Amino acid sequence: MKKKQTFADKLAQKSFNSASIQKSWAAHMQAFGPILENAFVDDYQARIHLTAALNHISNRNLSQGLAKLKGLQNSCVTDEDKTAFLFFMGVYSEMAGNQAQMMEFYTYANEYGHRFYMPYLKVAKLHHAACEYDLAEENFRAGIGCFDANTQKESEKIILGSTYANLATSLIMMHRYEEAEDALAVSRKIQPNIPGREATEAMLYAIQGEAAKVEACLEAIKKGQSPFVYDEVKESTNKILAHENPLFFVVPVDSEKIEKFWRWFSGYSDELYAKIEREEYEEAFELVANQLLNTFPFLEEPPYVALGQNEAGYVVELKDMYAVGVIEAYDKLLQACPENVKSRWQFAVVH
Repeated sequence: MKKKQTFADKLAQKSFNSASIQKSWAAHMQAFGPILENAFVDDYQARIHLTAALNHISNRNLSQGLAKLKGLQNSCVTDEDKTAFLFFMGVYSEMAGNQAQMMEFYTYANEYGHRFYMPYLKVAKLHHAACEYDLAEENFRAGIGCFDANTQKESEKIILGSTYANLATSLIMMHRYEEAEDALAVSRKIQPNIPGREATEAMLYAIQGEAAKVEACLEAIKKGQSPFVYDEVKESTNKILAHENPLFFVVPVDSEKIEKFWRWFSGYSDELYAKIEREEYEEAFELVANQLLNTFPFLEEPPYVALGQNEAGYVVELKDMYAVGVIEAYDKLLQACPENVKSRWQFAVVH
């Protein structure tokens, strides 16, 4: 049963329906309609505050916008209200340049299963950048699900075609090549011309050993994009064609360097343990990461190292990024782990 309006509610409704607020609300609806349309329904006071918050944020008056947003938290009743609150806290965080906080708020908002593509795609791209390709795939597919498959809007076709191409990239990194090929075919069908798609196509053709098709993609990149992009894709695909790219192929590892790593780790173990006990995690694992880079130079940069804990003690977590060469290298590393290290430390490899 609909709640009876108080006098304050009626005043708020009248204010919300005023020309100035409706103009702002309409502008925000155009940008965020799927999130806004079902948020704070019949709560006109909340909608007035939300409109003011979005006006402030769009004008980069971030502290005022944040204060207005925080004031809405107690007005969240329905899942749609909570989705809107979390989403717009994500928008605020993005405008404030806090990417980690943006990721957190968008992820929480996405758990409510809304129908607005933007936060799914933002989260997907961040997961992809972090080599969390399974989570990237999940969010790219959620974003795709927000579109009408038969959409005729040119702007939506561009976004949808681009999203399928990005999905294909994540699938390639997980070595699901046939699915990636299907995603690229859908992308081309939706939108024949998508900037950047040739780089993904070139990577897939290189994995398949189709050198002529790689060259055709490179020519298209040369004509349509910056020389930097061309050089980067050419270098990457050359390595793939030569079976030298550790993302897709096993690469040689030096057993002497592996032995040297374990000698270092054994000698440093007490200090590492002490740093962890003092909660100096970043410093401790930066040293481990740098030693891993010395052991496996093909990584090109210090790899991800993290800490976990279970009943048996500390667990050192290594991330293989779905990379074939890294998976093989870490397998050889752990096989060579000496007993005196195993007695105090556990190692786990994760994607």
